[in-house]
Amino acid sequence: MQDYSHGKYRMVIMTRSMAYSDKLKDKMAQDILKIPCDYVLWLDADQTYPKDTPERLMRHIDSGKMIVGGLVPHRGNGLPNIYDSIPGSPLYQHKKVYPGDGLVKVDAMGFGGVMMKPEVFQKMEYPWFRMKWNEEINDMLGMDFTFYGNCTKAGIDVWCDTDLVFGHLAVKTVPLAIEKGVFS
Repeated sequence: MQDYSHGKYRMVIMTRSMAYSDKLKDKMAQDILKIPCDYVLWLDADQTYPKDTPERLMRHIDSGKMIVGGLVPHRGNGLPNIYDSIPGSPLYQHKKVYPGDGLVKVDAMGFGGVMMKPEVFQKMEYPWFRMKWNEEINDMLGMDFTFYGNCTKAGIDVWCDTDLVFGHLAVKTVPLAIEKGVFS
């Protein structure tokens, strides 16, 4: 993406290392608010993206959307990593979307390949990503669901461009494939 963008638009890449991903993303968002930028693109290291991903998402942001991501398969089951909230519950359920459905409003999605206006962080209360214990489900909601729940509270719509499809890498164990006495 960086090579592809050369001469078309200016891209700055920011990385940070921290033990807890929710605190890491909160800190990165604080850093983002200190620099002048038009767009924020969150990428995950375990996903693959078309090289024109930034400019495709920029067009949606320029058309007035605050948050737009692409369609990524869930690493575990391959279903679209897109969710609707369950009314009256802090939980989410898979939303049925298909590649080629165009731009679809969603309640939540994975966080890799998501672009937003930096103003998103000014419209929401801090902390934006911080996970906390939920008594109703007796568990913690993931950082992504926490963020999108905060979007809902702030009245920020979230969109998925189902024409922009990403890949999701999965690591698996390869068992040793030899038996005793096989080496010559």
